[in-house]
Amino acid sequence: MLIKIARYAVRVVLESGAIAITRALAAMTRRPSVSSFEREAMAQASRLYYGKNRKNAAWAWGEGPLVIFVHGWGGRAAQMAPLAVHVAKLGFRSVAIDVTGHGDSPKRHTRWHYFSRDIAALSRSLHEDVYAYVGHSAGALSMMAARNLEGIHAQRYVCICAPSYPFPPIDVIRKKLNPRKGVVERCKDDIAQQFETTWEQLQAGSSYADAGADTLLFYDETDRFVRHSEGDRIQALCPGAGLVKTSAYSHQKILAASELAQAVGEFLKKRVAGPQ
Repeated sequence: MLIKIARYAVRVVLESGAIAITRALAAMTRRPSVSSFEREAMAQASRLYYGKNRKNAAWAWGEGPLVIFVHGWGGRAAQMAPLAVHVAKLGFRSVAIDVTGHGDSPKRHTRWHYFSRDIAALSRSLHEDVYAYVGHSAGALSMMAARNLEGIHAQRYVCICAPSYPFPPIDVIRKKLNPRKGVVERCKDDIAQQFETTWEQLQAGSSYADAGADTLLFYDETDRFVRHSEGDRIQALCPGAGLVKTSAYSHQKILAASELAQAVGEFLKKRVAGPQ
């Protein structure tokens, strides 16, 4: 019902009002339910706090080189928990973040710059070098952009079903609200400002600049939200990056795929072991 009202409103109100409505709806988040598989993994975690007034939540497993896991837009740390547990069992310290507006962190809305800001805040609060970042969808794009925006750094990066630039919310806005062209263009500008660049630079893949062989890309050919061809595009932007594809999972279910756990584990352990 809310979407139907908003769809009508953005067509009849002044453009400034349509932009405000569109931005507000695009920023809204929902807390997805936690599966029994995810709940079992979360039960093994210890809770951490980070960010302003230490109100944001994160979750930790294991000991060893630090690996930070970043969920996607509208996701939560619990979705990354099974993979984080698998990595912890391989000899790493896994930490999964709840970005502002998600999971057990405060607020009911989020922004792209919340992702980059929170990833950096968590990283600094842990007071140790980050060995790897593992991100899903918008979380993966944000962590790659945060390298320049926030100065974060790791030896390894894993991007799971990541878009090459932040087009998914624009696609959703067009599909659900069908606003005037001017509204869409203003939304693009708003997103670009959060990345401190232009929409054209984002489209060119600026978030992945200077990434290469230290990057693993993982996609599923049945994903209809972020198509697997995005992996090919990012690989072309990141010479030497690894690319793995499956053909049996959706955008979300891929996080529980055994193929993903195996590929991530091998990618991380290979670097730790070093040259033979």
